[in-house]
Amino acid sequence: MPTENKPAEVLKVERSTVTKLVITGAPRLDPITVFLEDFGRRACPTESNPNYQTAQDKITINCRDNSWNAYWGGMGPRTAAEFVSDCDWHYILNCLDHGIGATVFSGDALYTLAKKCIFQRRRQQTGRHDWELGELSKGEARELWHDIDALRGIESSNECWHHSRLLTELFGEEWHYSIDGKAVEENQKFTYLRRVVEAVQQALSQEQQLVTT
Repeated sequence: MPTENKPAEVLKVERSTVTKLVITGAPRLDPITVFLEDFGRRACPTESNPNYQTAQDKITINCRDNSWNAYWGGMGPRTAAEFVSDCDWHYILNCLDHGIGATVFSGDALYTLAKKCIFQRRRQQTGRHDWELGELSKGEARELWHDIDALRGIESSNECWHHSRLLTELFGEEWHYSIDGKAVEENQKFTYLRRVVEAVQQALSQEQQLVTT
């Protein structure tokens, strides 16, 4: 049977206000483009103020070939610029890239830790290290020293389980506790994003000062 043509529903279109900023001159950073998008206010009644409304905004940051964004639906009376410049850099950074850490696992760092372990266990430095196992003979130390070169090629902490036998000989059965938080190096992505965030916060603060004066 022929179907009736239903009239297309009218789509709802909303407009938002977008502010674009281009930041240059930040040390060791390419020009930074910042988009601040204002979605207006939404009702957020409280017991003391049933008519209370809160601002909701989004920020998008571009620097070279990197892009980050974050949305906040409850900033109180503040604008996105005021909110971002007022908050701690670490909070803003985590909103832009959830879960990123200041350090990352490193095979080179694990290799260095393994050398330290062999050296201290061979020297019988009892009480001066946290290794589970005791001293090493000269032959044992020489064999382990040769084997640990393979640790340099490990790219993630999950890959350590492929070298469980070697790591057990070095650090004991609970080797994952011995290397946790120690076989790491600086996370360059974290450091880079922190510099971007701090540059954006500085620029937004300058803009706020110009507006108030």
